[in-house]
This record gives sequence, structure tokens and C-alpha cells, in this order.
Amino acid sequence: MVTNCPSCGRDNEDQARFCSGCGGELATTCPSCGADLPADAVFCKSCGAIVDMPPATAAASAAPAAAAATRVEPAPAAAPPLQAGPAGPAGSVPPTPQTGAGRAGGPPRRRPGPALLVIIIVLVVAAAAAAAIYFFIVRDGSDNGTGGKTPTPVASSGGATPSPVAGGFLAAAVGRQGDVLGTVAADGAVKELATTLGPQIIQIAYSPDGKRLACIAGDWKRPELSVVDVAQGTVQRVRIASPAVVAIDSIAWLGPQSLLVAGFTVTPNFQGEDAELLVYDPVSGSAEPVKDDAGVALRGVSVSASADGGKVVYVTYTDQKSDQYGFWSATERLNVLDRASGSVTQLGSAKAFFDVNARSFDDPLISPTGTAVIFRQAGSDVGTSYTVLDINGTTLMPAKKLLFPAGYAWDPSGTKVVFTGQSIKSNGNGAVFFYLFDTSLGGAPKAITNYTKTVVQDLAWSPDGSTIAWAEWEIGKYRSGNLYLLSPSGGDSTRLASWAIMPAWAPGAVTSPSPSPSPSP
Repeated sequence: MVTNCPSCGRDNEDQARFCSGCGGELATTCPSCGADLPADAVFCKSCGAIVDMPPATAAASAAPAAAAATRVEPAPAAAPPLQAGPAGPAGSVPPTPQTGAGRAGGPPRRRPGPALLVIIIVLVVAAAAAAAIYFFIVRDGSDNGTGGKTPTPVASSGGATPSPVAGGFLAAAVGRQGDVLGTVAADGAVKELATTLGPQIIQIAYSPDGKRLACIAGDWKRPELSVVDVAQGTVQRVRIASPAVVAIDSIAWLGPQSLLVAGFTVTPNFQGEDAELLVYDPVSGSAEPVKDDAGVALRGVSVSASADGGKVVYVTYTDQKSDQYGFWSATERLNVLDRASGSVTQLGSAKAFFDVNARSFDDPLISPTGTAVIFRQAGSDVGTSYTVLDINGTTLMPAKKLLFPAGYAWDPSGTKVVFTGQSIKSNGNGAVFFYLFDTSLGGAPKAITNYTKTVVQDLAWSPDGSTIAWAEWEIGKYRSGNLYLLSPSGGDSTRLASWAIMPAWAPGAVTSPSPSPSPSP
């Protein structure tokens, strides 16, 4: 019987699989019923029998029927030897059959059935899951001092994986070294928010609307500013390019989208250098200089601002000089800026001696109402004390001398301030007293409570006015401690969390502490 090529019309022998004239595939017939079939047929369309296919075609075909997928196929008949012939219409050469398992010259191959395929898929998925668990938990899940918890990745402006969203209660420096920006919930649960900001966290501040957290962290020479988007949980490393800021001294929010930044354009070499005062927009990334009423750009350090951003207090240094022994000093001034008018009022002036860390206006903090300022004197040459002035320079609370002063906090009304320290007579071995001064009453500050064997790190007054958060340093352990909550009326403190310091209240936070052990009275 002769088979006619459908491509070139040449006659070929009945068993031929390819045309001897053009190399094209030839039509075939069903070996069972004789029905005409296309050359690439796998099964007969009339009776369903397996077609004796050309080896190359059989190797390229996939069996769609489940019944055929599980049966052993008979070995295809060997194709007749191919002879070199004249080139086809396109100059092609007939293909050479391949050999191998399931192909001409090789043993028949059993295809996997549906049940076996399901088992294989399940095993592959299980293996992939096991590999993922090993990689993320066993291989990369070292405890890093956090009891086996893997630190949360930091999301940056470069698009890294978002961190957990900041909570609405407290932000703090968390972890055993106090070097991780985190949040503390009302039930004491601590969440890491940013783990790689630097070796030391220096300042934390919520924006007035609670949508952002600003944080200064790094080493003492080149601390950097980061801004956390609370809703997105992302961390943006701030790079102020104009002017080119290389280190951040301090920050204060002036509004939901305005952050006052004291930024150095030259790496500071010693205390007594002023920074540029800039207003940074975390959305646009732009920064504008703060100017006085004469249009002069202001410089200084240790900035703080009233709740509405209308008043700013800061410190400036002039007349820096070194004596014959190489000791540096400067004239130190405490100033208040009225942003509406641009007027600057000097509240005081003194000599600062940097080699003994002696400063008269250390870390001034203006009240939320912008009507009063508390600051501390520090260093052996000027004594150690707290002082409260109004913004005109009038003394409201004369210097209260104490040992180991550790920060202060204003109440939301701006009339009361809390601070801590040990009695001068204790020689550093006495109890830590918490003092409350009411500017509306005047007189001497009142001790509301005291604790022994405690070193206080910092304080923060809650927005609802009901609670003071304070951090306790673990004696002998650097930058680690416990976070407590205290009523402004005094009494016992309730322990909120371990390994958390530098509390910063979220705007609108409502306190509801649960009882827990207090420090020793």
C-alpha cells in the first residue's frame, strides 16, 4: 500500500513515517479499525486504541486520559532506516529519531497516575515548607539576647519589609541595651519597631497627631534622624541635603508636618558648637532655616517647643576659646523664640566649661503652654540643680540642688512639672525622690514619693494628665531597665514593662495600668 504525502504529493511506502521527498510527517491509520488519523495522533478517534506513532512524535506528546496515564505502553515499532534524499522544498533535512527510555530502541516507560501525582505534589510542598522553617527559624533565628525572637526587619525609604505598626500608648527604647525603637502597650506588651537605628537611642518624640515618631539614634559624633510612619510601620532615614546635615543634636515637633531639627553641617568636635535650626517637612523632605525678626538664620542646640509650636527654647554658645592648658570654655545663653513675631528673648547667660561637662542650661524643656521653662545645671564647676523660669526670665522655682538629676516632665496643662534626684546629704547612697512643682502655687517643690536602690533614667507625663511614666536603670547593666507608671499624687508605682526606657507618650493615650510590683519604698 502506498501513502501519499499531504505536503508534496510524493508516494511513500505504507510503513513510512516521514516523506522521502520533503521530510514532512505522513498521515497514519489506526492499527485496530483502519481509520485515517493525523500524524501526531496518540489515540484513535474512532475506537480509542493506542496508535503506533513515530518515536519522535510519541516523545513529544502528552497523554490526556487518566486510563492511558497509568498503563504500560507497548514499545513502538522501530522506524525504517532513514535515507538521505533530495532536499525538501525549504531545503530541510529529515529529522533523526532519538533513542532513550520510552523512545525507539529503549524500554517502555510507565507514566505516573493521578494519585501518585497528588502524593508527589504534597511531598514537594511539605519539603518546601520544612526548608522555609529551617531557614528562617533554625538558621537565622538566633535569640540575639531577646529570648529567641527574631528581630523585626526595618523598613526604610528603600522599600524594605514593613515593621509592626507603632502602638497608641507609649514609645520607648527597648531591648537589653536600650538600642531598639519600640512600643509598649497598656498591658505591658513590647513590640520592636526599628532594630538597626544605631548603637544608642538619644531622643524619641511623637508628632502632635500621633501619625509619626521621630527618633535620634547613633553614636555621639554622628547621631542620625529617622521618622517612623505609624500607619505604614515604615522607617525613613532622614537625609537633609540643603544644608548638608551630617549629625543631629535635638528635635521638637512644631506641628503634624513640621519638625524642628538642630542639625550640624560639620561633625562636632567638642561641646560648644551651634547647629543650624531647621524646620523639616517629613512628607516633602524639604528643610527651611528658622529665622528671627531681622531675617537672620538662627543657630543653637537643645531645642524644645510648646505644644502648638509657637514658642521654641534653645541654647547658644559664643566666645569659644581654649586656655593655656587646652581646656575649652564658651559663653552659654538660654533663649526663647516667639515664632509668630520672630523675637528672641534671652533668659540667662553663664560660662560653660566643657572639659568638666559643666553647663548652666542643660536640656531646657518648655511647658506645653509655652509659658515656663525648666532646665538643670550640671557639672562640678556649677553644681547640680533644677531651675524653673517663666518665658520672660522671672524665676518661678529657685535652683533645687540634688544629686543624680535624671530628667523632667510637664503636665498637659503646663502648670506642673515633675523631676527626680537624691538629697545632697545622701552622698549618692540615699533614696531617689520624686518632686512636683506647681507654677500656679509657687513655693518649694513637694516630694510625692521616693524609692531606694533605684536609678531613674527619664520621665514622661501622659496626655490625659493621670500618669507619669518613668524608667529605672538596672544598676550595673548599661542602658537597660524597667518601665513604671506613677500617679502625680504619689504613692506606689506599678511596673509596666521590662527592658524599656526613655518613655514617650502617644498623643491621646489613655492610661489604665494594672497593679504590679513597685520598686522598694
